[in-house]
Amino acid sequence: MGAAQRVARLQMSVATPQSPAVNLKFTLAGIFDAGLMVNPWLAPSFRRPLERRISIMNIPQPGRHSRRDYRPGELLVRLQPGAGFSADVLDQLGGEVLHRFEFPTANLMKGGEMLHLQLPKGTTTAEAMAALEHDPRVTYAAPNDIIHVDQGLAGKTSVPNDLDKKLWGLQAIQSPAAWETTRGSRNGPVIAVLDTGCDVNHPDLRDNLWTNPKEIPGNGLDDDGNGVVDDVHGFFPKENNGNLTDKLGHGSHTAGTIGAVGNNGQGITGINWEAQIMPIKIFDSQGQTDVALIARGLEYAARHGARITSNSWGGTEPNPALEDAFKSCPALHIAACGNSGLDTDIVPHYPSSIPLANMISVAASDRRDRLASFSNFGAESVDLAAPGVDIYSTFPKGRYKTQSGTSMACPHVSGVAALIATAYPEASHEEIRSRLLEGVDLSPSLRGKVASGGRLNAAKALAPR
Repeated sequence: MGAAQRVARLQMSVATPQSPAVNLKFTLAGIFDAGLMVNPWLAPSFRRPLERRISIMNIPQPGRHSRRDYRPGELLVRLQPGAGFSADVLDQLGGEVLHRFEFPTANLMKGGEMLHLQLPKGTTTAEAMAALEHDPRVTYAAPNDIIHVDQGLAGKTSVPNDLDKKLWGLQAIQSPAAWETTRGSRNGPVIAVLDTGCDVNHPDLRDNLWTNPKEIPGNGLDDDGNGVVDDVHGFFPKENNGNLTDKLGHGSHTAGTIGAVGNNGQGITGINWEAQIMPIKIFDSQGQTDVALIARGLEYAARHGARITSNSWGGTEPNPALEDAFKSCPALHIAACGNSGLDTDIVPHYPSSIPLANMISVAASDRRDRLASFSNFGAESVDLAAPGVDIYSTFPKGRYKTQSGTSMACPHVSGVAALIATAYPEASHEEIRSRLLEGVDLSPSLRGKVASGGRLNAAKALAPR
């Protein structure tokens, strides 16, 4: 059974190696854990069905009381095709439209628009959902689920001159052989990193950041008229600006694995020596985000031409608005599969378990090509493994740090996907996916744990066909 047939059943709890399950919360996956109307990279024959039904099944962890964690007084509403959310409905709720999502690929959703609503004081989310449940204009009304960051587990703190010996993961996936084909490009695919932000002044990152060509830095204006002020290198949806300050470090770490500047004689190299990394800061400095902010981040990525999104976060609460947002963003989505040590064929993890042709789910492996002790797995729902134990990468304030998690495995795959898209710019999502999965190094320890049965190999993925 393929990923298109995954059953989206869900318990709302996430565990890390350091702590028991935390009910009803998404976490970062690291232990932690202008747009086209059609998607030119997604081959029609490879699309997974979008009409899948979601069965929400709360399975509480032993000794824990399951509850849903969401923004009180907010709602995410999807309308039926052609339906207008008329004033009388808003008057009935007394609500306010906080945001109308405008994905440039709305035709992929095959449905009506999606709205983020603020409810009036005194109206609960449950009451508003009940009021809209039988409204024929409404496809669904969902809570704005909160997602919490869970910091990473610190560890020991042609070949470029900065291939640090600590970068065992790049050696394991045979990056030096892949670099004989391409080392990445600053004119290549845009890689949107949805995370905690990025140290845009880091000497190993600043030259490999995407730059908004129509935005003037620091003038406090929305120069390009996209509704965001000073989004020079990326987007912070909570403040609707380009402030990418990374106080938690997770986003800077994942970005470095994808594309720390190579051969510059300092620090490390990423899988891409040169890259266009677009940081999208979905988490605030307290380590929180929600579905509406994630959807706005994906909307921004789609409208600004991101080819790949890297998602080192997630959880086990299904939300139809989250699924719609990923469906509506035409990029190739790479996602960490989570750190609870669970079988996601049974307990799905989102967004990695969303059944899309352009979604790739990544587990973490160790130096011996074994599944990491903390990593989720799934013979059908997880696609491949990548190095995720003791991964050395960039960190805020010009520093470097070692961390472990599927958060650290995910950017290895995102980085190799970017190399493929650079070397073969006409490749569809289907081709990139097949190169990644068919090019793995098979491992007996991973057989039955991930669909491909193996660990990422960059050289094989880049090999001519």
